[in-house]
Amino acid sequence: MARTDRGRHRGRVTLGLLAGVVLVGGLVFLGSRSTLVSHLAPGPLAAPAPAATVSLDFVPSAVNLAPKPVIPISVSNGRLVSVTVLGSGSEPVAGQLTASGWTPTAPLAWASPYQMRVVVANTSGHKEVIQRSFATMRRPLPPLQLSTTVSPSNGQGVGEGAVVVLDFSTPIPASLQPVVQGDVSVQMSRPQPGKFRWFTASELHWRPQHFWPVGEKVTVSAHFNGLRLAGHRLENSNFISSFTVVDNHITYVNALTHMALVYSNGKLIRREPVSLGRPGFPTISGTLVVLYKAPSVFMNSATIGYPGLYAENVYNDVAISTDGYFMHAANWDIYDHGVANVSFGCIEQNPSDAVWFYNFSRPGDIIVVQHTGLAAGAINGEADWNIPWSQY
Repeated sequence: MARTDRGRHRGRVTLGLLAGVVLVGGLVFLGSRSTLVSHLAPGPLAAPAPAATVSLDFVPSAVNLAPKPVIPISVSNGRLVSVTVLGSGSEPVAGQLTASGWTPTAPLAWASPYQMRVVVANTSGHKEVIQRSFATMRRPLPPLQLSTTVSPSNGQGVGEGAVVVLDFSTPIPASLQPVVQGDVSVQMSRPQPGKFRWFTASELHWRPQHFWPVGEKVTVSAHFNGLRLAGHRLENSNFISSFTVVDNHITYVNALTHMALVYSNGKLIRREPVSLGRPGFPTISGTLVVLYKAPSVFMNSATIGYPGLYAENVYNDVAISTDGYFMHAANWDIYDHGVANVSFGCIEQNPSDAVWFYNFSRPGDIIVVQHTGLAAGAINGEADWNIPWSQY
């Protein structure tokens, strides 16, 4: 089915009906050749009846008419004698003529051809037949709204590592994913190459080849209306969202030195002692980004398969993965910060450092974690900046 239904094209078909007259004239000879009576030649003919002009409000072989169309029929200089409509099996279709035109008594079948026969007569009674074909539209699919959560959100200011993430309310079948992807546009004020990647049937990412430059303005839009999905036709599913890259923040966290070095616009502005994951509970390594911040998160070891290790509120949380890894305040083992890795996977900070870092950070900031032995990937962390460009 086309993505957008073709509109009904309106036109006019005009047919003139002329009454023909055959005349036979003769010459009369009286006496000699000189007595030819020329005044007996035929006199002026009576004016023929005006042509009947018929107008039908659809073009020949019209398609995409509604199942219960009203086809206007108008006749000038004559009268309408009859209208007959035949279905694909030549069966007549019940209908009626009104002041607006011809309409079927019951809705016509979807996606079916029909023949229309119109008989008209001019003022002298001469009849003429007009035949035209038309077809009804395909049955519309039931509507469905595909809701899309867009990250970064509209109007948001982000760091240079922000990745465009689209979360769909309905999973997209693999056969339709290229179509959906093709209807998403990413416009940049300073264009650079970018690629899409499906992480799940309902999650589509787009990332540039390199980190965004500060000041970049990005607009993400989609035109999904009209697409067929899960036996439905998408409606009210288009969207547009824009964000701006406002900062260059990069933090390097080293599991060997137990230190975090914070850079802003290329300058080292802060050193923080930290503690990363202990043996058996390593922190993920790689190029990560800040996803979101939360002033408090209830952390329970049962969610990672180890009930009873911890279950408490943790404060000043900066999320650096989708799998529960945070940089956060830890006041219970400050003496280990900068000395040893004793956490259960998160990056622990002194409370005062955690407050400062929480206020400093924004989504899209880059966090580079080094020497933990566990590489970030699609399963245990953020993969976008850790998949080689050639494989993205």
